[in-house]
Amino acid sequence: MVNFPLSPHEATDLLPLFREELRLCAVRPGDTVVVFTDARSNPHYAAAALGAAVDLGAEASELSLPYLGVRPQPQGPPARLRQVPERVVAFLRTATLVVDLSTAFRLFLYSRALRELLRSGVRVLRVAASEELLARLFPTVEVRALTEASQRALQKGVELRLTSAGGTDIRMEKGGRDVTTQYGYTDTPGRWDSWPSGFLYTAPIEESAEGRLVLSPGDLLVHLGRYVTEPVVCSIKAGRIVEVEGGADAMLLRERLASWGEELAYRISHIGWGTDRRAKWIAMANRPPADSGAEARSIYGNVQIAFGANYGIGGKNDVEAHEDLVMRHCTFWIDGRPVLEDERLVEAHLG
Repeated sequence: MVNFPLSPHEATDLLPLFREELRLCAVRPGDTVVVFTDARSNPHYAAAALGAAVDLGAEASELSLPYLGVRPQPQGPPARLRQVPERVVAFLRTATLVVDLSTAFRLFLYSRALRELLRSGVRVLRVAASEELLARLFPTVEVRALTEASQRALQKGVELRLTSAGGTDIRMEKGGRDVTTQYGYTDTPGRWDSWPSGFLYTAPIEESAEGRLVLSPGDLLVHLGRYVTEPVVCSIKAGRIVEVEGGADAMLLRERLASWGEELAYRISHIGWGTDRRAKWIAMANRPPADSGAEARSIYGNVQIAFGANYGIGGKNDVEAHEDLVMRHCTFWIDGRPVLEDERLVEAHLG
């Protein structure tokens, strides 16, 4: 469910915020901006984005679809329509910038449609957070600089290792795969970003991950909207979770992974860390995960590890399932050197 004020004046209040965001996205006179929506998108965001684009001299239009995110099934839960229709992709490809406010295609980041748009040079900005979060975590020079310095360090890495006082010890190979950055705006052709955000990640060689992942009290099961209350121990072999041990939190994670009905749901997707000092660990206690997930991933010095889909970020897991886990008090090693220790980046080891 998408919540938004009923007042028709809300878009007027949002216009300055969206104008500054699109300015960061290098929108200029003569550009073409397409606002991509569906029946459940926030209409005030759409109006503000259109107004901001016009204010900056761009040609602006909105492409709105019915809510096509689910289809009835003879048995079981409704199935999601995973791919954006080709006719829609063809229209979006005409844009300089796509402002993605859609709700139906929740894995657009991992879709072939997005890869096609980015290869065409289209910039894509995802906007799904609350107004409060858009303003409080508005992109800054510091977040971008720290994210890009972290990217340079991770890009050069070959062997990655994650440890924690709680018992985590996982090793994996990065290979030559690229690092994806998010700092809240897109100002170069072919770049995707989400406003707000401040983190980076890479898809390791899937079969290379081996070891034990221990979620400690206070760590986050992002898509379950839950803080871990007792240790959860995940055994990982050949890149796949083979066992989840613990109490109620472990049971919920097991059920969540099994609910996808796909083996690739258990395989490692990506790993990285957060770079925004303004993001708060208590965010998920105050808001639902649909709104607080971006903040949870952005928390400075966290470590995030995910399982499932990674097709669009350099991996090969072409699947709908995706599970983000966000952890505190970890050490992240790149080729034997710690770049992050107990929620603090070791800047001497960054790029």
